[in-house]
Amino acid sequence: MQDTIRKDILSVLEQAIAALQAEDHHALGELSNHVIHDASIFQDDDSVSVAVLVYALSKVVQRCCDEKLPFAHFIPLVQTARQLLQEGKEDEYRQRISTLFAEIRKVDEKLKLYITEVLEKAKIKKASKLHEHGISLARTAELLGISQWELQDYIGKTRIPDIAAGVSARERLQRAREWFK
Repeated sequence: MQDTIRKDILSVLEQAIAALQAEDHHALGELSNHVIHDASIFQDDDSVSVAVLVYALSKVVQRCCDEKLPFAHFIPLVQTARQLLQEGKEDEYRQRISTLFAEIRKVDEKLKLYITEVLEKAKIKKASKLHEHGISLARTAELLGISQWELQDYIGKTRIPDIAAGVSARERLQRAREWFK
């Protein structure tokens, strides 16, 4: 595992532990978005696994809070995974992550859906970065096997069109008004 990826995962696990201890599924959701971005950049198994794990934990904790179910048993598992990675025991770390997934499956059968959703989000984020660098929307969607609609929806929620145009929204609006006078 690359040192950059290890450091990022350690940071993410530390934040996940804090959010779990605070019973804050919103913080886990925010953290999940960050990790999905990392997974789309690094595209390695460990980053993707952590992205799925954090997303699944956010969903499970939300459900457990809503239904008053216990979830504190996840905390020592995540702490142990972090400790193992910190000590450089990557194989044991990966086994602990597998154990966490098994525990999540016991609480929530939707784990496969979470995996699919995280991978799709990562793919769409990656596509938006390709588009930002000048590749057409149609070609980007084709390259990554997603629909143009999904990509357009995501890009529309970002500031990518504003940055790509190099012109402020106010200037674009003024030009549009001039064209239709």
